[in-house]
Amino acid sequence: MNIFKVAVSTLIIASASVFAADNFHMGAKVAGTYNMFWNTDVTIGASSFGIDAAGFDEEMGDANVKVKGLEKAGGMGVDFGLTFMLSITNNFALAPELLFSYRSRSTDLTLSAGDDSKSTTYYDDDYSYSYSYEYEDDDESMGINDIELNQWFLEIPVMFRFTTGAGVFLGAGPVFSLNMDSEGKASIVSMDIDDYTTTFIVGLAADLGYTLTIKNNQKLDFSLRFQMGLTSLVSDEIEVPYEEVDAKIDGTKIADPKDMIISFGIGYWFL
Repeated sequence: MNIFKVAVSTLIIASASVFAADNFHMGAKVAGTYNMFWNTDVTIGASSFGIDAAGFDEEMGDANVKVKGLEKAGGMGVDFGLTFMLSITNNFALAPELLFSYRSRSTDLTLSAGDDSKSTTYYDDDYSYSYSYEYEDDDESMGINDIELNQWFLEIPVMFRFTTGAGVFLGAGPVFSLNMDSEGKASIVSMDIDDYTTTFIVGLAADLGYTLTIKNNQKLDFSLRFQMGLTSLVSDEIEVPYEEVDAKIDGTKIADPKDMIISFGIGYWFL
């Protein structure tokens, strides 16, 4: 008999045995999420945006452009999909999930450059003068204020779950996310940013929850989850469209934000 056929047959029989066993359960889950970033420091080389031409130089102390406000980004989202649980012992189980996840974040960004605590002196024939300069964009002149990031992910949390006799459970495990679609908005401009975002993201999650048994031994889960991304949401190379300068930073990242998510979920075990 063909070895491939034997392997497939064995897998089918084993799968049927697992699904028929009392230690396997399947359910549906929905969760509301609040989405944030961490690791949000952003500094851009001044020459990339033509700031040198605007009068900045190294004597001014800080010739880079700093982006402020990304740390305040936040927004609501939703997770929904299937949950599975394979009991290993009476209190310990493997509980993977297959979820579609919508993430939304928005914030107001500002740019700052220069350092008003330092000055430089220039000489022109018989005259000399000095100045210090600090620039901050607090309106829409740079076109990046009021930014919004909307993303769809296919997520697979693989949770290791410990349940106490009182129905309280704790869970922890890795989360693998596939970026299905990303759209960014800045002021009135909207653009598809799939090429600038990471396709595959890895994170960690921790659960605290309670299982409620209702009639006919049906069960509901109520859980609070904290999730933290370990890999960046942004690809290694970004071209920044700008009205006057086509800025491009090769080999570095303009930003390196990672996911931070808090969610409250309800699950129904139907099998």
